[in-house]
Amino acid sequence: MVILTILGILITLFLLLNLVLYFLEPSLIAITFSFILRFFKKNPPIVDADMFFPMHQLLKDNWQTIQAELIELLKNENSIPKFHEVDKIQRFISDKDKSAWRVFMFKAYDNWQEANVAKAPKTAALLKEIPGITTAMFSIIGPKKHIPPHNGFYKGVWRYHLGLIIPKEGECYIVNGGERYDWKEGEDILFDDTFKHAVWNRTNETRVVLFCDVFRTDLPKVFQPLNRWVYGLREKSNRLKNVLKNAEVQVDLELDEKPTGPFAKQA
Repeated sequence: MVILTILGILITLFLLLNLVLYFLEPSLIAITFSFILRFFKKNPPIVDADMFFPMHQLLKDNWQTIQAELIELLKNENSIPKFHEVDKIQRFISDKDKSAWRVFMFKAYDNWQEANVAKAPKTAALLKEIPGITTAMFSIIGPKKHIPPHNGFYKGVWRYHLGLIIPKEGECYIVNGGERYDWKEGEDILFDDTFKHAVWNRTNETRVVLFCDVFRTDLPKVFQPLNRWVYGLREKSNRLKNVLKNAEVQVDLELDEKPTGPFAKQA
């Protein structure tokens, strides 16, 4: 009887906490929801993409098409915003050294960035064929860049990387949950970013991957609609509005007469 009473009090407090969060900052409910998912769903740090994200093959099969559009964008690399300029909360992992971490955002928290979509239409068309993708971008890290250890906070999505431009010499890799993965062009990886992870580019070249978050379909059925509802609460967040505003690349990449960045010489 005592145990049931304690359990009832804990559940009540949990519900009250989420009610308060809903009125203060709805997107924070994602943190408490992830906390619950940790108890119901266990998985290794890196998972089988064929099993958990079968539509990854569409992106993998067309990686060279995606790469070609990326190379055009990189001719004006300096016009692409740094991650902490897009999302201020990323400053502690993005703005740690002189080498930049830039992001060309296609979709942020289930909202398409149409101005950027128009600059890489073939890539965007492929992404739009995959309904489960919630966030998609080119993740660009410069030479000698290190992204310090950190944890993602939302258990309801998988993190996907497709190697597009990978340094030819030296080490360039991610360690997630103690498991190391070295990126390769045309190869991909699916992982759970709620494990502690960090990135090293120990080379003198730029590394770029197609970075996506995709809804997990392996959760218990009762959590599937709840997962999408909780994720959708981010649309009420002022942070999201700022991210969408900051993510737009202002320069017309096709008409810019003075290309910048390491790929400019290919113009």
